[in-house]
Amino acid sequence: MKKTVITIIAIMTGVMIMLGMTGCFKEKHKLIFDGYGFESKKTEYAAGENVTVYYDLIATDTDYRFTIDEDVKMEQDFDNKHGYIFTFKMPDHDVTISVEAHNSMYYDPNANNPTPVDPATDPFDGSKVVFDYSDAVVATVGGDGYDEFVLYEKDAESLYLAKYSKWEDGPERMYYCEVPGSVLDDCMAVVKKYKMDKWKDGIGMTGKVYVVKYKVGDELKRVSSEKMPEDGREAFDSVDSVLSSAWGTYGKVAFWVCPECGGSNSGEYCSECGSKKP
Repeated sequence: MKKTVITIIAIMTGVMIMLGMTGCFKEKHKLIFDGYGFESKKTEYAAGENVTVYYDLIATDTDYRFTIDEDVKMEQDFDNKHGYIFTFKMPDHDVTISVEAHNSMYYDPNANNPTPVDPATDPFDGSKVVFDYSDAVVATVGGDGYDEFVLYEKDAESLYLAKYSKWEDGPERMYYCEVPGSVLDDCMAVVKKYKMDKWKDGIGMTGKVYVVKYKVGDELKRVSSEKMPEDGREAFDSVDSVLSSAWGTYGKVAFWVCPECGGSNSGEYCSECGSKKP
């Protein structure tokens, strides 16, 4: 009987050792999906385990950007059966993978007349910035880049709204239009509603950085997603909504900057030097 007990203990010990070697007793970390459409076999993995994630919620005329924690090296593939396929090794911590979808058929009234920004041709005085909102994607599989809206002083009743954009290896492009002063009032209403001037410490984000700058006296105050509270994303989305709406309304009469002489124009040819719109 004693020999049998010893044998059972030995077997159990061996099983426990084998389970430990296969990772069954290793600490598991969560795989967190920020967005709909992701699938994986498990929701928790031990450090070092291979992870495969599928994303098949794919719509037509839509561009997707996927982000993951900065210290995770993720490989991306695609096939007709699974959609997007992501593979990586689980680090020794929880991992969040996110998705953002953008309608590629959205009408941009200036899509056919982009103008590279050059200090010699940029028509705006940098000291006259009254509000600035930028949305940057960093360290992602889909490529880095940013979109930025900037409000500049024009006169007592109007502002210039400039839209800057740069993605992957392309040049920075800029277009602008005139908007009423009420656009700035709407932006500042968001700053006040979410008490952005009080933000100090916050939760931060992975793969994306939002920044808002607004004029206080002669100084531009800066707040970013690096120090945002729990409802901070909502605040940035509200600012984006105000400026995107203004652009959709007033950007239909937009201007381009001649790369040859720096003149501002709205027609097919530069009124200063006669160069054709780029």
